[in-house]
Amino acid sequence: MLADGSALAIWFTYPPQGSQARQAWVYAQDGRLDGDRIRFSSAATTRGPRFGPGYDPAAFRFVPWGTLEFRFTDCDRGEVTFSGPAGWGSGTREIARLSSVGELECAGKKQVQPSGARTLAGLRQRSGAWFDPTHAGEGWQVEELADGRTVVYWFTYDERGEQAWTIGTSASGGDRFEIASNLRPVGASFGATFDPANVRLEPWGRIAFDFTGCDAGTMTYESTQPAFGRGQLRATRLAKLAGTACLEGAPSLPLAGTWSAGATMPAPQSEFALATAGPVACAAGGLGGLRDVKCYDVDADTWTSLPPLPAARDHGAAIVLDGDLVVAGGYRSGEEESPPVNGWRYRSSESRWEPMAQAPYVVASGVAVQDGFAYFGDVGGEMRQVNLRTLASRTIARHGLTGRDHSQVVAFQGEIWMIAGRDATLQHNATVSIYDPAADAWRAGPPLRFARAGFAAAADDRMILVAGGERLANPRSVVGDVEGIAAGAGAWQPVGRLPAPVHGFGGAIRGNAFYTLGGSRAPGIARNEGQVQVYRWNP
Repeated sequence: MLADGSALAIWFTYPPQGSQARQAWVYAQDGRLDGDRIRFSSAATTRGPRFGPGYDPAAFRFVPWGTLEFRFTDCDRGEVTFSGPAGWGSGTREIARLSSVGELECAGKKQVQPSGARTLAGLRQRSGAWFDPTHAGEGWQVEELADGRTVVYWFTYDERGEQAWTIGTSASGGDRFEIASNLRPVGASFGATFDPANVRLEPWGRIAFDFTGCDAGTMTYESTQPAFGRGQLRATRLAKLAGTACLEGAPSLPLAGTWSAGATMPAPQSEFALATAGPVACAAGGLGGLRDVKCYDVDADTWTSLPPLPAARDHGAAIVLDGDLVVAGGYRSGEEESPPVNGWRYRSSESRWEPMAQAPYVVASGVAVQDGFAYFGDVGGEMRQVNLRTLASRTIARHGLTGRDHSQVVAFQGEIWMIAGRDATLQHNATVSIYDPAADAWRAGPPLRFARAGFAAAADDRMILVAGGERLANPRSVVGDVEGIAAGAGAWQPVGRLPAPVHGFGGAIRGNAFYTLGGSRAPGIARNEGQVQVYRWNP
């Protein structure tokens, strides 16, 4: 699975009997996840370019092949059904896991600190698809395995423009992969006549990768086969695996920033749904404007309005889907549409709202988007996971018995963090639960320094920041403390205080600034002043 929620498959195999080629690989992209299945409606083979310095991308030909469908019976087993062209045929084969990519194992993350946060070592992953931009049509599949080794598949072409591929293993990962014995499997044929005894592992030579960052490096090769020779290519990341992360350096929290004020929210709101896309953050519904939708451009420091929601809502959740604002759930306040709906989608190209039956009905928590899925928290601690390509959804059971009323949900380094909240007795907590989508499992995360509910939370690839909130148990109070955790760190640290403590508000990080929008100055009620508070720091 890739970071956009689609699936990619490369089947390294052999040609049917009668082919002049010695190897073959079948390529399928844009696979769709549907429950325990991944479907590829269009697979292809390729041919055309000749290997080496004279590689010509213009000679590349995409040859339609057929379809693939994977069905998994558990994390390590399943079957693949294929339908190919004449000579390839169709059929179903059992499949079993051969290896596991490190930090994407079914048993969960291994490089985790005692607090539950991921270590920096676990956040330097280069697994995924790589290529040289001047050699479109060939490339490498890199897999950093759980045992510390790295496997590299090179899908390319021979001197005649027929498909070729190699496989090799590096003893370690890091900034350099060196494969001293790269191999080229040949000799077998595809289909019913396949005999593993016919496979010969021809020595090919050596390859090495030297990385200059998370997404770039140099690949050198020296083959013992004259048709391939020696050379150097520019390695560029083409696709990242879902759930992986790669950080350069060690991020730190912005402890020396300064606060300033942004443009005040017109008709101030609190307890609204907030969604961000690029420089724009939109607040929908909420106390003080139950149908209002206002969008703040953080770069321009200006507010604009969208048409009002079809019905009043507060304490809802919002995301941006294909450029459209989606508002889900929320307490129904006042006159409701008949029949009631779970949420709405704003068709931006038509400037209108429409009911969205697939929106989950959730209240008083948060939502995060990661790797093509949205994770909607709910007041009871459950999460609704929505596939943003198909809009299919499922419920993820809560972690423990922690109260999650007025909690927040953020995506951080390949995982989903559900943070703090309160229970039905108004007992507030600082508990953090981390959901690992690769393992489909929760674990405990590092607790906040201060218990709170109704706060703002925002994350990027460097940090999570949490600000404000309220406590309703005696004494009732609005929280002004800001705290954060940097990627690779094991605990939260203080990051100053809000100039104007508030609760029921939203937050967003853009560049080197943390923006908080709206909120109420009084605990348990809406006393909204519409302030935009901005915390800026130097890079």
